Amino acid sequence: MLNDSDKELLDQLKEMSLSEQPREDFVTYLQNDLQKRARKLKQQQKLLVLSKAGGVAAAAFLVFGLANMHDMGVEKPQTVSLPPAEVVELPKIEQPILPKHPESKEPTVQKTNPPAKTTPKETSKARTEQADKNKINTEQFSQTPIGESQMRRPVSPPISPPVSPPDIPAPVWTHFQKIAVGNVNQYQVHSSLSNEKTGQYYFTRMVNGIPYLDSGYLVQVQGEKTQSLALSGNKQWNTQLFPDPAKAIPMEQAQQAFADSVELAYVRNQSKLVYFPGLFGNINAIDGTVRKEEQKQLIPITPHGKQFVRDEKEAAKFLSKELQLPMNEMTFRYDSSNNNGMRPQKITVYQWYSANQQKSVSMDVIADTGQVVSYYFHEAEESSKKIPDPKPTEAYIESASLFLQKFLDKSIQQLRVKDIIRNSSRSEITIQFQAMHHNIAIIDRTFEISIDLETEQVVRMVGDLTTSTDTLPEPVNVILQETAIERLLEDSPLELVYTNNPGLSGASQPPQLIYTIIKKETTRTGIDARSGKKVIW
Repeated sequence: MLNDSDKELLDQLKEMSLSEQPREDFVTYLQNDLQKRARKLKQQQKLLVLSKAGGVAAAAFLVFGLANMHDMGVEKPQTVSLPPAEVVELPKIEQPILPKHPESKEPTVQKTNPPAKTTPKETSKARTEQADKNKINTEQFSQTPIGESQMRRPVSPPISPPVSPPDIPAPVWTHFQKIAVGNVNQYQVHSSLSNEKTGQYYFTRMVNGIPYLDSGYLVQVQGEKTQSLALSGNKQWNTQLFPDPAKAIPMEQAQQAFADSVELAYVRNQSKLVYFPGLFGNINAIDGTVRKEEQKQLIPITPHGKQFVRDEKEAAKFLSKELQLPMNEMTFRYDSSNNNGMRPQKITVYQWYSANQQKSVSMDVIADTGQVVSYYFHEAEESSKKIPDPKPTEAYIESASLFLQKFLDKSIQQLRVKDIIRNSSRSEITIQFQAMHHNIAIIDRTFEISIDLETEQVVRMVGDLTTSTDTLPEPVNVILQETAIERLLEDSPLELVYTNNPGLSGASQPPQLIYTIIKKETTRTGIDARSGKKVIW
């Protein structure tokens, strides 16, 4: 059945044929009519694009094809007739061809055989395959919601609930999930800081995949009771302040810095010679710098031997000479104790106080022998007291060593400076020494001498003045240092961690990235230089 527009077109074509108009007029008329139909079809397709994005491609293609019909070499037919509608063979394009909607059924003009350009007709099998492809492509286009980009957006995987790490008791994990308040995935159990025997588990915050030791939670189980301690664990940190771990020196370089600090040392209370890492602090992971505990400054001395007092009168005379104090104006108090068990010997303590309690002095002596082992002078400083400019450090080291040698037994011929401490709240400087034996440090036999910067007098002396070096072994038949270093690192390997800078404070201060050794024990460890076994003291 022909609709009204088709009948009208048929009548016009017959009239044109009877009047024998030129071929050019016919082609022009046909071209204009097809373009008119294309515009009408385009308007209809605009309505469909709101429901299916694929309609845009079909409408654009149809306009393009119809507008270029005049380039196909159509000749004027002798007679004009409109056969039943059939599909016009469209040129192949790269874009997917969408099937026509039932609402837009339009008769298509039969294409006559061009004189030169001919294309073989598609077989029914080829049409079926093409239609199947079009159907698949149409379904793909129609899956995109209206108004959204046809580019597929990545779908985020579902967030899995945190899984309890192995070897962690259920009460510990349950308690930690409660206190972490939804931030469980930001923490990991640090095995070096945790202790299963004592029921302590340390969950440290992870930043850039590196443990941040100053931020975390310590969870402890004691029977049926579970308790926790937060170490800055609930604070929000600016992770941009953390050094980039990609800039850290290699582990091999850090291990070499550790190896360079290992030396032979005596452990007096075990009469052993050990290999001991002399690191004081850690290895800077950015520049590889190391602060060593000992400053390696050796001081030769001439020991006078031990000093003794028989009673409080001799003690007062000794202090009056050393401190230039009017001891007769001070009140004496007598106390006897064992120094809380810190020394094996029983200690007698002599004490004196001024009338206004602004000055005090005490002396510790071994009760059985009267050997002087320490003394301490304290004076309340005025807030307006001006602290004098200090002398060079070497001058205080010399004064302290000359004073100390008066109390040392003659087996000690050499001291080594361990550390220098300046007291910012008082006008004092403290020199720490280590005793030496066969040019090897006795790491657990130390002394401290404090000097008043104004009077330049020794106001405090403490240390191990009683033990002997007779039981210490000779430094012979020892294992190789490389073997000891390897065993030290096997027992306590270096770890890359973030820590707060002890010299800085505040949330805006960047943490440090360091290589360090983390141990469960608070004691010191080394390798026996003879047996190669681990030594703890």
